[in-house]
Amino acid sequence: MKPVLYLIVAAVCLCRSVEAQQKMTLSLQEAIGVARGQSLLAKQIESDFESYVHRYRSFKASLKPQLSLDGTLPAYDRSLINITQPDGSYKVQSVRRSIVGSNLTITQNIFWTGGNIFVSSGANLFTNKGNGLDQRQWQTAPFQVGISQPLSLFNTVKWNFEQEKLRMKQATKEQIENYENLSGQITTAYFNLYVSKMVLNKARQNVEVNDTLYKISTGRYNVGRIAENELLQVELQLMNARNAVTQGEVNVQANAKRLANLLGLDSGTEFDLIPVTNAPVFAVDAHRAVDEAKRNRSDMLGYDLRENNARRQLRQSQSNAFASGNIRLSYGLNQTAMTLGGAYQNPLDFQQVNIGYSLPLFGFGKSKHDIAGSKANLKSVQAQIAFEKESFELEVENTVNQFLQLQSALIIAAKSDTIAQKRYEVARNRYMLGKISITDLGLAQEAKDNAVVDYVRMLQQYWQSYYELRRVTLYDFEKNHAIEN
Repeated sequence: MKPVLYLIVAAVCLCRSVEAQQKMTLSLQEAIGVARGQSLLAKQIESDFESYVHRYRSFKASLKPQLSLDGTLPAYDRSLINITQPDGSYKVQSVRRSIVGSNLTITQNIFWTGGNIFVSSGANLFTNKGNGLDQRQWQTAPFQVGISQPLSLFNTVKWNFEQEKLRMKQATKEQIENYENLSGQITTAYFNLYVSKMVLNKARQNVEVNDTLYKISTGRYNVGRIAENELLQVELQLMNARNAVTQGEVNVQANAKRLANLLGLDSGTEFDLIPVTNAPVFAVDAHRAVDEAKRNRSDMLGYDLRENNARRQLRQSQSNAFASGNIRLSYGLNQTAMTLGGAYQNPLDFQQVNIGYSLPLFGFGKSKHDIAGSKANLKSVQAQIAFEKESFELEVENTVNQFLQLQSALIIAAKSDTIAQKRYEVARNRYMLGKISITDLGLAQEAKDNAVVDYVRMLQQYWQSYYELRRVTLYDFEKNHAIEN
């Protein structure tokens, strides 16, 4: 479901509110839509992904031509300096020198070599005053083009690009996983509130039922048909039922605030939850689930990123063991004059070549140990990744098995609820006829209450497992397609 659609669902749900942020009617799917559209957690997920997007775009932009303006505004030097005289002696002279200038430069990275080319144009004004001096001179470089190329086996630009691509793909998958995780959190909060409201309603019904039973038992006790012990038992059940109502009200309030917080609503919002009466039932093959998880999950990209980083360290260590350096070539035009206009007339060409190198000769085995350490680190990372991949597959298989087991457990829980309800009705009628004791009726009532709660809790576990299956595989087995943002 697209983010825009989530916002539409959220808007529809808000329109269905009886009072703005006071009472809201919600189904489970609508609650998930509201959370994805406006909750603080959804905003965090979106912001995290957006930061990765901008980081990746920033890196890609750095591979394109970059235009910059730099200069000096100004540099000023007022000091005493020693000037060497023709006879070798020194003369101390006071000077006041300044430099003002700027340069416009375009640079472009060379992806396949790791170097860069540049084109620039600039002008500088030099002044020098002191002891009768009043010099003023312009120096210009109307045009200059050059290349700077590291002489190394390690291409930083290329390795960085590979890592940034993996990080961007990983961030995309993580965003989908986080949304599925959010769906699971909403499911838990929704059912917690639903169950607590159901328990509260049952507690209120039990108060009414036990109050009626207490009145009947009082009449029977007065005519000597039951013992005082049985009457006290009925009264105790009535007191317990009233305590359950009080505790239920506290639980409902706490769970409502929890759900409102997750949905990004006012903490005082009251919810009228639509009962969840069904659940999607479909077959899932564990082997296919593992394959889909390997294809879709961010973990696999994380493994690739970690191994890529270890290989990068090894490659860099190997490169450092050999000769390295840098070559810089440039060609351009320049001129000097007393005026700015004159400094652009009849420019002279110039060439610059600068080749630097560094050759390790002897380092007591440093390069050897650096390479050996990087190789050992790569093997360690590969072994750890292999272990984590096995754990990853086991996690997916366990999730599938739990989901399938819950399908069977859900059917059993539904049948148990039906049986417990019928048993309680029979026990209540028999108690009214005086054929069973209050203890037997209490047991039947307890079994009935527990059965309905157990069924809803099982339904909750099933829906949580449903979204967990989606999260660990990023695949919708119900509709048979990969989950995309």
